[in-house]
Amino acid sequence: MLKKLAFIGIAIGALGGGPVFAACTTTIGSVMSLTGSLGVLGQGIAKGAQLGVADLNSAGGVNTCDVKLSLLDDQTSPSVGVDAAKKLVDIEHVPAIVGALSSGVSAAILTSVTTPGKVVLISPASTSPTFTDMAQQGKTGGYWFRTVPSDALQGVAMAKVAQDAGYKKVAILYLNNAYGQGLSKEFADAFKRLGGSVTQNVVYNPSQPSYRSEVNKALSPTPDALFLIGYPGDGTTVAREWIGAGGPQKFLLPDGLESQDFVNDVGVQYMKNVHGTAPGSDKTPSLASFQTEYQAKFGSLPTQAFVTNAYDATVLIGLAMQQGKSNQADAIRDGLRKVTDPQGEKIYAGVAELKKAAGLLAQGKTIQYIGATGPLQFDKYGDIDAPMQVWGVDAQGKVVPTGMVTVAQIAALRGKAR
Repeated sequence: MLKKLAFIGIAIGALGGGPVFAACTTTIGSVMSLTGSLGVLGQGIAKGAQLGVADLNSAGGVNTCDVKLSLLDDQTSPSVGVDAAKKLVDIEHVPAIVGALSSGVSAAILTSVTTPGKVVLISPASTSPTFTDMAQQGKTGGYWFRTVPSDALQGVAMAKVAQDAGYKKVAILYLNNAYGQGLSKEFADAFKRLGGSVTQNVVYNPSQPSYRSEVNKALSPTPDALFLIGYPGDGTTVAREWIGAGGPQKFLLPDGLESQDFVNDVGVQYMKNVHGTAPGSDKTPSLASFQTEYQAKFGSLPTQAFVTNAYDATVLIGLAMQQGKSNQADAIRDGLRKVTDPQGEKIYAGVAELKKAAGLLAQGKTIQYIGATGPLQFDKYGDIDAPMQVWGVDAQGKVVPTGMVTVAQIAALRGKAR
């Protein structure tokens, strides 16, 4: 009966008697942290994916089908994330998943669900270098991609930021997961080779009632600044105990703590000397279009990382389906590089450009999607290069961008740090 009604709707629309209804729906899965330690960031990031789906549908859908986003909460927990991904793959039969955010959650989903199930997993926020290693070892099957640069890049960018701030001695407190482990190592290696000293490199576990022991260890000897790697929640507790123990109120903070809520919860009076990094966006027509459409849909502009990355990941899945004229996972896997071909006609974000892309792809032409984060060229391991935004906290206690470390600067620094 439902199929019959859909057919009637199409027929009436074709005769000019009413709206045209799509004959089918293609579901894209998404697993994100809407609660848990990354929930503060995840709810904003999810809006990027939702805007991507809205733009694809406003541009005419994908291969005559409406696009639906099935968004599930992983609670920032690997086991919950795996269960969510299994539901999407086994029950909803999605060919691709946007997510996860936490590197630990993404790694669990990749190894337990998407790689064995031959489903594309494209993360807008998982930055651990571990994924590059897994791809090099053939453990991803080519189904892994991310629209965010590896912490191999962020670690180098943060080392430059620390050096530019005049810090000679930095202590590291890092969360015991793939994200914390990878970023702490990359920063420590780069900072030492750029002439700095890591006084202590201390791991902490999530959900502890107190981190006094870890803080005390990181404070001896006294550093110039603290590089705190983690997420809001546990990160707030660590920062408060650092301040309470008399640690210097000079902080290096990564993308996982680029959060106004985190700054407010710690206390803006203690956050007057913050130097942060997060994946940045090149200023292209795509970024302007994204900002205009995001503001129209949600009423304000995002002030955190990864929202543009989630938008681009979602749009790229839709374009890859159109390029391959299929909603199957293999077509998406193969199409992601084809719709970002530097030799193709440039396509930017936004409804009008996505309509143009659909027309070109229908004609069998090649396109290069330049996303809200900038150009996206995936290497053979599913990685991209991207600039890193530098951020801080202004006199009013607001999280604000303060600069950018370009792709070329990062490449030069990586060469110097080797």
